[in-house]
Amino acid sequence: MAGTLHAEIASDGKHLVMMAVGDSWEQKRIGEVLRLCTPAMKKSEDVASIGIAGGVATNLTWPVVVQLDHTFRGDDGYGGGNGWIAYGPRLKEWILAELDARRERDDPMPVKLPDGCIPRDYQVDGARSIAYSGRFLLLDDMGIGKTVTTLLGLAWRQQLGTNIFPCVVVVPSWGVADSWAREIAKWMPAWRTALWTGTKRAELAGTADVYMVTYATARRDAADTKGSLVKLKPRAVVVDELHWAANPKSQQTKAVQRIASRAETFTGLSGTVIKTDVRDLWPSLKTMEHLSWPSGKRLTDRYCIQGRPGYGTAIEGLDPAREPEFRDTLRGAYRWVAKADVLTQLPPKIYSVRRVRIPDEWRKAYDDMESDMLAELPDGQELAAMDVLTRMGHLLQMASSAFDVEITEDEPDEWGVIKRHYHVILKEPSWKTDELMEIMAERRGDAPVVTFAPSRQLMMLAGKRAEKEGYRVGYYVGLGNGVTEKTRQRDLDTFQAGQLDLLCVTTKAGGTGLTLTAAGTAVFLQRPWGLDDATQAENRVHRIGSEIHAHGVEIIDVRTIKTVETRVVARLKQKGANLAELVQDPRLARELLGGSGSDDDEG
Repeated sequence: MAGTLHAEIASDGKHLVMMAVGDSWEQKRIGEVLRLCTPAMKKSEDVASIGIAGGVATNLTWPVVVQLDHTFRGDDGYGGGNGWIAYGPRLKEWILAELDARRERDDPMPVKLPDGCIPRDYQVDGARSIAYSGRFLLLDDMGIGKTVTTLLGLAWRQQLGTNIFPCVVVVPSWGVADSWAREIAKWMPAWRTALWTGTKRAELAGTADVYMVTYATARRDAADTKGSLVKLKPRAVVVDELHWAANPKSQQTKAVQRIASRAETFTGLSGTVIKTDVRDLWPSLKTMEHLSWPSGKRLTDRYCIQGRPGYGTAIEGLDPAREPEFRDTLRGAYRWVAKADVLTQLPPKIYSVRRVRIPDEWRKAYDDMESDMLAELPDGQELAAMDVLTRMGHLLQMASSAFDVEITEDEPDEWGVIKRHYHVILKEPSWKTDELMEIMAERRGDAPVVTFAPSRQLMMLAGKRAEKEGYRVGYYVGLGNGVTEKTRQRDLDTFQAGQLDLLCVTTKAGGTGLTLTAAGTAVFLQRPWGLDDATQAENRVHRIGSEIHAHGVEIIDVRTIKTVETRVVARLKQKGANLAELVQDPRLARELLGGSGSDDDEG
């Protein structure tokens, strides 16, 4: 390509203007290449604040400059001028400033902390990155204190002269909001905090420095640009468990992006920012910097290897040819720290698998459902599935215990067809809870046990069985049927105080924001499909505070042989490999769920 692309910052200071110089073919070719960049491109005359005709304009961001440089790079790298791109003087100055803000530093933290508050070195390093970057993804391993790192980063950024108030912290639940409030009171006692809740919550504006809000409330109060959280005009936004805003089509994700879009400072926290593959990263990138990443398709088209095995498009990983550019776009904007590298005092995780069998009278029903989507139960009842997803759910239930079937029917449609719905009600005997009782008996008198499953029914069944066996049991499951926010918090506090033998936790309700370090053993009666739920639950137990279990924290999976559960684990490990590629830590793939050897021999 013999043509040259000239690039300079527009007079408004917010846009980048580009002009292609060369013959008509060269100009056309440059234009085609520009359209492959991830940010949106417009004709410069269509941007009112520029007032220049004949060029192309886009928002001035670091990722677009990186993409231009990698595409049209001159001999002298950043600064251009000797190849296919020539940077104007203002743009050169801006690039140098960005490189300085994104470089590794070792300057001391200027924030004065209360007596007794001593951060760990890696927390100071993360805070420094947040302070200088301004828009940052804190992807550290779970259980190493990302909350404190974030608070230090915000305070440091304030010391550098950036106004961070009002600040909005988006959290999964009010329990997590309370945890943030406690950490702020400890580390930043001068900051005024408020829970953004109640029927008159909009009137809280102006009464605090930091507002904690749940995702559910954010969805309502940032449903559009007139929402009260948007009107609050936060200068800083923190999104805890950012993977909760990973569905680009959900109103929850759009609301969070709406709140964050105009904030000068943004920090997103997640230990599992990827649930399946690199595509999952796009909503997080858009939340952090919406001007650079407006389209998920443009991201995957530019940076991913894509295959087409049947339905949809499969992402096979980052394209090695584009990976250096991709990582340059995120220079200084994210960090991953592994727990094993910074919390060397934590006990090891000790993984094991306990395999159980479906009794013969229920085995046939399971096999029939897997092959024919219709099963006759030992008592003569029938269970049917009308689609593959429903069948998968039934198979996971059938792998755990006996059950009854309740059938409901819709009103006849216009053709007189009546649609039937089959509801599975778990009951004893349960081969999963039988094994849990064996584990409890083996550990009687030792540290408390926590058990996890995505199924609320299974957790309630396990708890009631343990109560009959004489154990002290608590529940942290979805609300309803006697379980309230108050009873959940009571049981959590009692468990952490060592006054319960067993805590039954659903992975969705208890997978984030909880500290369960009193447990010396975590028993998974089922694993959820989501990598975030599966690994978050483990790390509720294995985190700062679990040092009390000097010989290790046991992670036990109870799996039913020759069932769909083997496929769940295999899928989780593939998802772990994708996350390992992103954060460049192969240990994530090797060690997830105990490593490759834990699933050998299905019996």
